[in-house]
Amino acid sequence: MAVSVSGAAAHTPTLIVGGSLGGLTTALALAARGRRSTVLERTGGRTQRGVAILVSGASLSRALGPAARDIVGAALGPVAMGQGTYPHAWWDVYSALRAAADAEPLITVVENAAVVAVGQHDKAAWARTEDGAVHTADVLLGADGYRSVVRRTVDADRPVARYAGYVVWLGQSELPAAFADRAGGPDFHSGADDMLAVYPLIDRDGGVSRYGWGWFDPNHTALLRRIGAVDGTEVKYTPRPQAVPDEVYDDMIRTARTRWSEPWRSGVIEAFQNREVIATPITEYLPRRVVDGRLALLGDAAHAQTPMTGAGFEEAVTDAAALAEVLSGAEPDLRRYELLRLPGMRARVSAGQSFSRSFAAG
Repeated sequence: MAVSVSGAAAHTPTLIVGGSLGGLTTALALAARGRRSTVLERTGGRTQRGVAILVSGASLSRALGPAARDIVGAALGPVAMGQGTYPHAWWDVYSALRAAADAEPLITVVENAAVVAVGQHDKAAWARTEDGAVHTADVLLGADGYRSVVRRTVDADRPVARYAGYVVWLGQSELPAAFADRAGGPDFHSGADDMLAVYPLIDRDGGVSRYGWGWFDPNHTALLRRIGAVDGTEVKYTPRPQAVPDEVYDDMIRTARTRWSEPWRSGVIEAFQNREVIATPITEYLPRRVVDGRLALLGDAAHAQTPMTGAGFEEAVTDAAALAEVLSGAEPDLRRYELLRLPGMRARVSAGQSFSRSFAAG
């Protein structure tokens, strides 16, 4: 059974830095091939930060072993897993993957393990956490997001994902029953120089009672710079709701009243009124390399992309499956993973960058 601890370091075949969706999926894919891993998660348990995640049930099922498939399928619902049109709520997907990892004896999750440096030598890769503990492994995989620590070593000349020039305000709202027939799939509404993307969220029984939404906004870069969330072309952090001035929320509410139609308008306004919205500066990273010796990158650490692609998690699942295949071979060689995945990573990010350049330019 996976154990959530903070403390003792031990050598493991695979060390995964980052315990969000990509890291958990990779650990489960490796376990399906009989390979043990330790996942270093910087927090004491994830919080409900994400909104909508498009899940390909077929791809995810192929990556996972039978036991994990059963747990994830039961949590998300067989009807919801069997469709590919509606996204799932981020928290639902994370909770399902974490439950599967916690039930897998080949996976150890170490919480409150914030990695500050990684490296390698002839016999092992290593990660040092801020409490001074050093974890070692045969290979180390960076699933630590757009501000990846592992990327600084894998490609030291290009360690930073670039700010795409706009923010997406993310929220989740209840869908009024009277508008249930409006939930026909992702929907996009153009504003002045902004856009509202609406994503009905699939329930476990296949129904739709909630929707996630993203307000794509190119007009608040100055705010992000003023509060230190963006510095130059680098995104330093995603600001918490209390870091955004009240007058900005008030302005967004006034704009929403005249810009968006129902039922989306009321949900957006309510989220801003309750400060239940995440101002997410969008980052993009076009990888040149994703492997260095015993170290490799996956997910947003390897190919951060605009949510407009709708493929961030799908790409991370593909990464996980490729890593499991490469590392379960008679002679594990991460260079093969780079050969398998780098062209697809670059193609997906490049397509997203075309949108971002056009959108940010107005």
